[in-house]
Amino acid sequence: MVAVRYGSAGNPIAHSLSPVLARLVMAHIAGEGDGKKSADMQMKRVMIIPASKVEDALAWAYVDTLPNPVDWQLTGAAIDRFATTYRLDKAIEEATAEVLECPPELAQKGEIPHLPVGPDGIPGSPEEVWLSLTSPLKHQLGSASLRRVDDSKGIESINSLRWNNREWWAASTDGPGLVLVAEHIGINMEDSPVLDMRGGGGAARSVAWAWSAEGGRLRWLGGRRELREDGPWEASVVDEDVTPALTVDFEDQGLEVEGLLMNAKYAPMTGNYAARIEKLADIESSIDGRWMLAAQHLISWSTLWRPDIPHELPDLGLLLARLAHVEASFE
Repeated sequence: MVAVRYGSAGNPIAHSLSPVLARLVMAHIAGEGDGKKSADMQMKRVMIIPASKVEDALAWAYVDTLPNPVDWQLTGAAIDRFATTYRLDKAIEEATAEVLECPPELAQKGEIPHLPVGPDGIPGSPEEVWLSLTSPLKHQLGSASLRRVDDSKGIESINSLRWNNREWWAASTDGPGLVLVAEHIGINMEDSPVLDMRGGGGAARSVAWAWSAEGGRLRWLGGRRELREDGPWEASVVDEDVTPALTVDFEDQGLEVEGLLMNAKYAPMTGNYAARIEKLADIESSIDGRWMLAAQHLISWSTLWRPDIPHELPDLGLLLARLAHVEASFE
């Protein structure tokens, strides 16, 4: 049995829903909704880690303590308090038991999306630490001390880590997550679709890398951070006057665009479970950032954390629906 400590690190981090996703995927693999416990691992702890330097996130991985914990916005209390843990356990159990299938509104529209799978040869350990990194940590890790499971070298963006008590393994899953969302909602990457993108930070670089690697074309709309011109996406940048298949805003600028728009930053959502599903399904108005969050989290599992069992992971629509169920239960 593998015991996993999972942490979501960055600044700010109190809003993070990644701990919920980690627990939901674990529950799905364990078959909790079907009344059976079959997983060969347990999620020993989930944590939010306030960190402006990546060394602070790594320190938690090594020593399992936080000097300055913060309250989790979902519960209004520290995530590791007994009452919070109990409430989260119950919410995960109910979501997994009650949402057994993906709601039709969130079901895939295109062909079966491509879920990348990582290498089989990552050494395991009886105790592991898995980390999700968000701003401003994604560009802070040097490549010399890491082993990568993907082709992201050179984009200066890492958002997923795995510590097996011997070495750090790393992946960049924001970009592949965006591709997974695009395919799920019916965009065919074989058509070389155009992606308009505002922003040039770590997630944007990962998206540019992954979108171009799948044959897509890019147009950069500017932003506070420059998207460097000599990245692996260089040959995919175009200036054609065509309607994009999708526009992604990494800077929350309230863009008015043609076609589909995703705001990568997910905002608080209100309403009961049904109302939240309706909002998530309304992609014509705006694609909620939870789509990309859930997709990149799934890809962290399939490429880095458990690449040996990609067939046991929930599909994107089901995971998103269960996330909505958990959030609604805390309102």
